Order: sequence, then C-alpha cells, then structure tokens
Amino acid sequence: MKKIPFYSNLKDNNHCIQACLKMVIKYYFPAKNYSFKELDKMSKHKKGMWTWQGASLLALADMGLEVVNIENIDYKKFAEQGEMYLQNIWSEEVFATQDKYSDLKQEKKIAQKMVESKKMKLANRDAKFSDVEGYFAKDYLVLVSVNPCVFENKKCYWSHIVLITDINDRWVTFHDVGLPPVENRKISRKIFEKAMTKPWKEDTNVIALKYEK
Repeated sequence: MKKIPFYSNLKDNNHCIQACLKMVIKYYFPAKNYSFKELDKMSKHKKGMWTWQGASLLALADMGLEVVNIENIDYKKFAEQGEMYLQNIWSEEVFATQDKYSDLKQEKKIAQKMVESKKMKLANRDAKFSDVEGYFAKDYLVLVSVNPCVFENKKCYWSHIVLITDINDRWVTFHDVGLPPVENRKISRKIFEKAMTKPWKEDTNVIALKYEK
C-alpha cells in the first residue's frame, strides 16, 4: 500500500480536486505546504463550482511531473467547439449536471493550453480499469474519476475523484476525500470498475502521475 498523506475535502464539498492535488504534491514534495487558497488559484477553482483537472495537471507538469491523462474527451475538439462538442458526446443528464457545476467557458480555454503543452500526454479514449492497474503497478500515483452514487447503490450521476493507494485480487483501496472523507477506503474491484466506466460514468478519466528527480 502506498503511504500517501491524506487530506479531506472542504465543507463546501467542492474541493475534491484540490484535496487530491494537495496529496500528490505532499507525496512527491514533502517540504511543500500549499494552503487550499493557493490550491484554488493553482487549479482555477471558482467558488461553489466543480473544478476540472486541466489547470492542476498543467501546474504539476510545470513542477516536473510526468502527466498522463486518459479521458474520453478530445480536448482539441473541445477547445475548438466548446459546449457544443460536450453536448454531442454526453447524455442530457451528464451535460446538464456538468454545465450547472462547471465553468465550461473557462475549461475550454484551459483545454487549449493542454493541447499545446509538450509536457502532458493526452490519451483521448475511454479510461479502463486496466489503466488503473497498469499505471499503479508501474509506481505512478493514479487518480480516478468515479460516480460515487455506485458505491451507495444509487441510480444517479455525480462526478468525484479519488487517489488509489492499493489494488489486489479482491479490493481497490483509495483515499476518498469525501464528503464524508475516508482514508484508505476499500471497495470491491467489480464495484469500483462499475463506478468508473460506462454506463454509470460516461465521462471516464484516469490520471497517472510520476516524479523522478
């Protein structure tokens, strides 16, 4: 099991990206101590809104991390077409929820920077559980976007990101920043895979990060 420092989401329940970003930075750079205010600026967070991963990944790449983003979004097309592109690839429910809680115009601008970056590998395809296993086995830190409704056996859509700490034949263990926060939460492989893939998670996403001095 990876010994990764654990941090919780804030009470507004809109800082899962920032909490995961804080864990990644603390794991690779123990001497660095970023406040959530600083992480908000780094991740381009807006009050009351969800934060996509793009700005954070660009910041981590600038710190020297290898960044791999596997996601069924073509960021080049998103940068060119904006919300119209997302409406074409997502169901009405997913688009409506993302549109409500995300600043899609801001994310369109960030997408352009991601496409232009030479420090980031963008794999535009459905993320799979084998991606999680493969990169974790190669000693990457692995972040996975999940629909947490699946963990509670509910039929709904929500978007949440978790940080993997262990995988074995039966279980996936991960830091769930909440709310409620659960350090080293354990879920069966079958349920975890369901939570991160279609049809329960149309917007699939796996992020692999590694820092080598």
